Amino acid sequence: MQTVNLTNILGHIGNEPQLTTLPNGTKKTTVSIATNSGSGENQKTQWHTALFWGEFAEVAAKFKKGEGLFVSGYNETRKWTDPNSGQQREKTEIHVQDFSKSDKPLKTINQAIVMGHLGGDAQFKQFPNNAKTTISIATNTGSGDRQKTQWHNIILWGKAAEMTSKLKKGDTLFIKGNIEYRKWNDTNTGQAREKTEITAQQFIIITGEHGQMSNSTAVNGEPQQSQGYANNESQANQGFAPYNDNFDPNDCPPPPSDEIIPLPY
Repeated sequence: MQTVNLTNILGHIGNEPQLTTLPNGTKKTTVSIATNSGSGENQKTQWHTALFWGEFAEVAAKFKKGEGLFVSGYNETRKWTDPNSGQQREKTEIHVQDFSKSDKPLKTINQAIVMGHLGGDAQFKQFPNNAKTTISIATNTGSGDRQKTQWHNIILWGKAAEMTSKLKKGDTLFIKGNIEYRKWNDTNTGQAREKTEITAQQFIIITGEHGQMSNSTAVNGEPQQSQGYANNESQANQGFAPYNDNFDPNDCPPPPSDEIIPLPY
């Protein structure tokens, strides 16, 4: 079955693009894009790392800090061991396949669309006022010897968590949601940890040899697909931040410090 790994981001460029040339001659430009969700004290800024390759890289190198930019592509999460600290590192990047500049976007967009197989049984947790299900989904990019498997950490809340809590390894799930990058210190080791998660806003459970929608219920003899919208109480104020004519990228929290760390390829 074909998998889906698509990310759409519309936001503001947070720093000057960085153009580099790899040893094999391939050009790469790295652009950091800020998106906002919520408002007031609940506003969050997410920094997305977008990679432009080849001819795209040459065009992206001319972008300027503060400009509006839309990118569409696929997510790739890479893990490695920091040679200096010995810590396990993780970084998610968007390999851009389509893009366009946007003049003063009225709102930012942070959207991930994923469809693939579960790598393990769903992990369900019940809280006093909410419920949470954590799922790991695999998608594939490329083909043959160049095929890569990407693992996506999916979080569902509320009723959506309950509806997906019984999913098993090998089941297929389609989700649409927002990307979040989290950092924290491990309480046991004291080491800095980082993780990329997709908070689902919509989902569809897909089963069957040919990918039919799951027939969990029926009305008047007609099967109904298992789908729903996430009820995420922890993000009840999720929304789009309106464009501010006085927007200054310097007013946002700076990109994570690991943006300037050379990453091994």
